[in-house]
Amino acid sequence: MKQELYQVLLVDDMPDAVKVLRDRLKAFDFLNVLRIQSDPFEARSFITENKIDILFLDMDMPGMDGFTLIQSLPEPPVVIICSGHNSYAYESYDMQAVGYVDKMVGHEKLVRTLKLAVAEVDKRAALRVRKSTTISLRCMETKVMKIIDKAHIYIAEINGKELTVYLKGADNQIEKLQSNITLTELYNQLSLQDFIRIGRSYVIHRKAIEGYTHSKIVIKDLKMKIPVSALDYQELLSFINQAE
Repeated sequence: MKQELYQVLLVDDMPDAVKVLRDRLKAFDFLNVLRIQSDPFEARSFITENKIDILFLDMDMPGMDGFTLIQSLPEPPVVIICSGHNSYAYESYDMQAVGYVDKMVGHEKLVRTLKLAVAEVDKRAALRVRKSTTISLRCMETKVMKIIDKAHIYIAEINGKELTVYLKGADNQIEKLQSNITLTELYNQLSLQDFIRIGRSYVIHRKAIEGYTHSKIVIKDLKMKIPVSALDYQELLSFINQAE
């Protein structure tokens, strides 16, 4: 599967000053570098209407400075302050920018800053996935993608390459769904507040836990007792306590 490129935008009222930086960014094959935006008001509209992952932003622009531009966006991209004035390096902390670079930044610092930016983009994307209330699972029996309410996922277990998801709906009836995704793929899409992973084989919703000991978890409504290692037990205690 082809990896999606990170969308990069440079905003500077003097576009010639960042053309060298733009050309250097194009050498990174995981980036799609868009046309430089020179007007901050047009840039704001462009960012609002398009998917932008990483924003290289000049601070000192006429009509709207960089700080005001970021403050006006409901969901700003990951920001890297790009300026010829070293004083703006300190403002990067106030803006929660991942870094500050000079417009003639050296290669090593540019690479380090891009690594931070990409990591933050991935972190935000993962958080959005976890916050979603639904998940799409391909049912192995029907070969159909089913949209599942995450609140209905009761417990999931992996056996070889087959994932079994136990679903409990409003009628309290439990049904099984077999899917071909991995347990890790499933867990990475679930809320850490509601689900815990136990070992390599199980993911459990907190509402499914009837009781536990140092060595097992008892699952409500199912004749299941899940083995718990010493490490899992400490994580289980933290998981149980965070809901109290």
